[in-house]
Amino acid sequence: MNKTFTYFFATSLWLAACTNEQPKESQPDTEPTDTVPASVTLGGYASPESVLILNEGARMLENGSLAYISPDGNTQSDIYKSTNGTELGNQAIALDLYGNKLYIICNDYLKPEGVSEGDGLLIIANAETLQKEKAYQREEMVFARPEGCKQENEYLEMESSLSNIIVLDEKNIFIADAQAVYRFDSTTGKLALIEGSYAFGNQGVTIESIISPSGMTAINGCIYAGAGGFWSETMLVEFVKGSDKVNRTLKLGKGNLISGLCKLNDSTLVAGTYARESKSSYLYYIDIKDWAVKDEKRINETISPDVFTATSSGIFAYNGDIYFPQDDASLARISSETGRTEEVLNVRNDAANANGFDCMTVDATKGWLYISTHMQNSESIIPESNLLIYDLNEETPRLLKDFPNLTRYAAGIYPTNRFSAN
Repeated sequence: MNKTFTYFFATSLWLAACTNEQPKESQPDTEPTDTVPASVTLGGYASPESVLILNEGARMLENGSLAYISPDGNTQSDIYKSTNGTELGNQAIALDLYGNKLYIICNDYLKPEGVSEGDGLLIIANAETLQKEKAYQREEMVFARPEGCKQENEYLEMESSLSNIIVLDEKNIFIADAQAVYRFDSTTGKLALIEGSYAFGNQGVTIESIISPSGMTAINGCIYAGAGGFWSETMLVEFVKGSDKVNRTLKLGKGNLISGLCKLNDSTLVAGTYARESKSSYLYYIDIKDWAVKDEKRINETISPDVFTATSSGIFAYNGDIYFPQDDASLARISSETGRTEEVLNVRNDAANANGFDCMTVDATKGWLYISTHMQNSESIIPESNLLIYDLNEETPRLLKDFPNLTRYAAGIYPTNRFSAN
């Protein structure tokens, strides 16, 4: 199976403003209409202490689905279908929550025989009830052909391999695919290609993304992502509201590809990279306000983003320690105190059938680690799976709960409290 799984590990973070040098056009013209006041707590499926699990599904057998863990630990499968009577779409990829709306993207390109057609590429639903409010089909999500592109059509479709979504407001819905990053305005239906997020390949015939979706994250109303590795030097990029251009870039230097992004307790952003030609990785500690690399560390480990779904960050932070997968079953930790790397858990000790990771996330408010595993990986097999929850507040992570077969090639795991800072 070509794992184009994606997981939006878009941790909502509180930092200083993006920059004091943002162009005037980067600011939205009007305030979004779907904003929920900060004092209002959402209920239903968006209630605090809930967990949403987006399942990509086996792409030749089924559509994607949305599962749910209630605050009291009860589970429900396929809650979107049970609410709406329709399917999400083939290969559900990523979701985000803004205001009282849930935004879900699906590749929805392949139409397997015998599988009901899904609702679309971008689905907007009420976050509390999951009642569908709007669905956009692939043919609706088109953008103007950029200057220099040698394709014939004046308007082009998004690439079939979607990878991430971050919603800053209803006018600023950022979606990444294998071509580029786009800004979608749901009030007008306009999809804009972000200048600086792509390069031309195949002598100008194709558009190729330079953005890594691994760990794309929203920080105080701005979006950060890794870039480079193929078409440009490895760097950190920033996207802002109201702008169809990359706002800032920060060169990172060493390492070919971005493994992921994570946030430390002191509001420092950490970017992980790895090199194809050697077993070495780099961690860059970045001050977002000053837009500068504060520190750089080389570690003799391969932190490859290929272990996870495409949007799942390859690095995670809790209490200053950096966690990353050593292989398809074990997790390692870089101690903030000693700088040493040590293996902290092997999921096969708790799930004997675990032969690979789907995705992973950390609930930083609790110190809980969520890991989705599968027994085998195939586009035409629904394997045995496990959703494992560990407590990171102890020296050795302790298994809290194992939910068997709740995930079906999970694309992302979303504790709802992570959206509260949006």
